[in-house]
Amino acid sequence: MAVNNPSMQLEELWAVLAAHQLWLSNEKGGRRADLSKLQLDGVSLRGVNLTRAKLVGAKIVNCDLAGAQLEGADLYGANLTGTNLKYTNCQQIDLRGALLKGSDFTEAQLSGADLRSGNLLTDGGASGKELDDAFEEGPRLHRANLEGARLSGAIIRKADLSGASMRQAKLDGADLSGTQLKNVDLTGADLSRCDLTGARLDHAIVKGAKLDQVNFKGTNLIGVDLTAAAVNKSDMSESLRVDDSPEAMDRLQALIASHKIWVETGGVQGARAEFTDADLSGLDLIGCRLVGAVFKKARLRGTKLRGAALNLATFSHSDLTECDLSEAELRGTRFEESILERASFVGADLSIESIRRRGADPIVYQTTIADCAVKKADFTGAKSEGVIARNIDFSRAVTDKTFLDLLTVTAEG
Repeated sequence: MAVNNPSMQLEELWAVLAAHQLWLSNEKGGRRADLSKLQLDGVSLRGVNLTRAKLVGAKIVNCDLAGAQLEGADLYGANLTGTNLKYTNCQQIDLRGALLKGSDFTEAQLSGADLRSGNLLTDGGASGKELDDAFEEGPRLHRANLEGARLSGAIIRKADLSGASMRQAKLDGADLSGTQLKNVDLTGADLSRCDLTGARLDHAIVKGAKLDQVNFKGTNLIGVDLTAAAVNKSDMSESLRVDDSPEAMDRLQALIASHKIWVETGGVQGARAEFTDADLSGLDLIGCRLVGAVFKKARLRGTKLRGAALNLATFSHSDLTECDLSEAELRGTRFEESILERASFVGADLSIESIRRRGADPIVYQTTIADCAVKKADFTGAKSEGVIARNIDFSRAVTDKTFLDLLTVTAEG
């Protein structure tokens, strides 16, 4: 536990804080705390009163400020990496350009806070490299009160804002990519031009919110009522509606288990798995067994199906963008009018499926890829003997000579 600023020892810090309390009470001998460029590492300041204190460019790393009073404090360009700010009063705080990597604002009061981007200070504040590193783990603001907070143009990637109240917050132009916004109250908030790439807005409240020109690529909007928001010029074609709650995952596993019984009993028991209009994007289904399953108008963007058994399955009018089907068993599978762009079929088996029958000739099923978009799909090392390709431009895919030589291209192809 130490104060790293050579010009201030720990005893002097306590003296500054004591004078600050007198200043707040308008008592004789009081003086506003100016701790700009202060450097603290691992210091406990639980419950300290720094209301309206000046901490511009301060470096307060891995410290404990739980329950502190920071209302109206100026922490412009400060570095709060790894600092505990649970239950703090940060109303009207100035955190412009602050570095918040791994900081914890759980249930903090941040109404009226200013977290916009700013010109970061390099002396005691956040450097450009630190800002890049900050994206590895954003601040934890779970259930924080951010009502009316100003985050215009702020960069708060991969943060945890789940359950936060952000009513009337200014988020225009903010970068919240990869951020958890589950169950957030965004009533009346301005998210114009906000980057929500890969963000989770599960069951968020957006009544009266402005969602103009928002980037919704990969954004999970399950349970979000967008009819109550003002949406203009926002492309939602690549947004998701994935329910990966424990209850939903239990239902999915039960469906897969029932399908397995259906396969093993030849349809006598269990039930065939049918995923019509289902959104399974991003889910981990590595190695699952869904032989003969039906995927109709399904979304499997980025779904992990590596090594899965999907022989005789049908994918029609489905989106498999960036789906991982490497090493998967896909014999006799049908891909019809689906998007396979940037999907990985590396090492997958797309060859003929032969079903033996007692006392009769086997039934042969050929894998079919018809009327699909395959731009940048990777078929390197995939087994393609007998694959029927129709209306497919494999020149835009990643292939090898062996794969192309074994294709059966129809006249339409």
